[in-house]
Amino acid sequence: MNNIFKLLKNMLKTSYDTSDMIDSDTRKINKKSIRVWILGLVCVIIIYLSYIVVNSLKEIGMQEFFVEIFFLILQVLVMFETVLLVINILYFSKDMENYLSLPISSRRLLITKFAVMISIILGSEVIIAIPAIFIYGVRALESVWFYPLSVIVLVTVTVFLSTIISIIMIFVMKIFRFIKSKYLYQNLIILIMTIIISIPLINVFNFTMNNVNLENSEGTTQAVQEIRAIIQTIKNTNKYLIVTELGASALSEINLNSLISVLKIIGLDILALLIFFYIGKFTYIKDVLWNLSMFDKKKSKRIKLYKNCKLRNKKYSYMVNEIKSILKNPTYFMHYIYKILIILSVIISLVTAIFPIFIQAMKDVGGEEILKDMHFEFSNFSLIIGIIQAIFTFSSLSLTAISRYGKNAIFFKYIPMKFNTQFRLKNIPQLIINTIIILVILGVTHKLIPEIGSIYILLMFIVAMLLNIINCNILLILDLLRPSLNYENDITVIKQNDNKLFQYILTVVACIVIWYIKEVTEEIDLNIAILVEVIVFSVITLGMEIFIQKKANRLFRKII
Repeated sequence: MNNIFKLLKNMLKTSYDTSDMIDSDTRKINKKSIRVWILGLVCVIIIYLSYIVVNSLKEIGMQEFFVEIFFLILQVLVMFETVLLVINILYFSKDMENYLSLPISSRRLLITKFAVMISIILGSEVIIAIPAIFIYGVRALESVWFYPLSVIVLVTVTVFLSTIISIIMIFVMKIFRFIKSKYLYQNLIILIMTIIISIPLINVFNFTMNNVNLENSEGTTQAVQEIRAIIQTIKNTNKYLIVTELGASALSEINLNSLISVLKIIGLDILALLIFFYIGKFTYIKDVLWNLSMFDKKKSKRIKLYKNCKLRNKKYSYMVNEIKSILKNPTYFMHYIYKILIILSVIISLVTAIFPIFIQAMKDVGGEEILKDMHFEFSNFSLIIGIIQAIFTFSSLSLTAISRYGKNAIFFKYIPMKFNTQFRLKNIPQLIINTIIILVILGVTHKLIPEIGSIYILLMFIVAMLLNIINCNILLILDLLRPSLNYENDITVIKQNDNKLFQYILTVVACIVIWYIKEVTEEIDLNIAILVEVIVFSVITLGMEIFIQKKANRLFRKII
């Protein structure tokens, strides 16, 4: 057991870098670290939102349903995080070859790797889950036993969900191991597991919402009926996972039944872990060795001189290389592309499920005339543009366009191409991703609110594209002025990027500008107001293009 703890400590150091968060001299939290401030901000936001939700439910006497909402969100986050970590820690960890050469049994290695995965998941819950459930305890319950009990429930529920997903992933890894491309192999498995997890939740949500009785009861308002419908949907979804329902019942009221529910969860945990480690004992090392031998196998390929030596346009080759460097690297693909695709999928699923119910509720309250009286105004136009700008924040391709190359960035000066041309070509991947975001959001908007004319959809696209160009240019300039060229691995350049804070600031500033234009043009005709916004962003874009054209050589000076 002592050897396992030593191995676990070493693996945690290589899997989760906290060097910038802990001061090496004082061994205390580094207050100058951007990551520390970002995590603190996330924790504050979680506390604030939880406080609002608990108080809102408390006003209508349904505060106990916060636990149902909490566990639905928790189980989805844990399952998604487990899928990602199983791929990257259990099977495709870069340190795997080093540990295979040590005299460690397969079961001990699997136990340690699994413990690393659980530790990372529980670490994220300290920031997200524990503050939320503690706020519920403060506002809705008075029992001091709630707090230690809630921590035990969170740990046990997380262990069970992670173990079940890990067992499924063992068989998924076997099924799809015929794929010879390592990167395609990882991305396909993650996509398949995402679909498996998402579709049942969405189907349950849609089915319950379509069949729940929303008729007004005596003394009950329509708003309360709608809230109860949503909560009933969440409860039905939670029933699909026994352990989640047990966790919710354990924390709803603190009594003897809570202790019984916890003991049941612990029993299920032990059973799931025994099954996982028993299966893993016979399959884990074999699958890891098979993967390593399969992906390291090099085949002699016939060189096609004409194809490989064919003269190509250097700008096209430069752009293709930028895109390939992202798609072929699983870390970059997961953080820059896959994450955006998941966010857009969730937005489409939630909006298409909830928005029709919201419209129906408005009709029930105000009649059919309430929708006829609604008009598309510049505030609605600005709101949609603001939402698009906020989603831009999730992608940081331009913010790491230079830093991704590390010390190899010096070779940019040897490329026979002007720096201003390289600047624009490096922005193309981010422009493409942001354009997809714009098209999806505007497509959903047009589908749900067909009353918005096509001309306004087109104008929103133009304004959003101008914002897209401005965002990409500013982020790349930030990366050129403050490049991070000395990093240990691909994760470091993403997780320890101090420039990320400036991206959040950029989003806030852009939203303030949009709001200010809306306020200034409040009394002006809609078409003129949109024209003013187009002119403002066009002038900013043109000014930045002139700046880049003249100052490109100075911008690149820190990497050469």
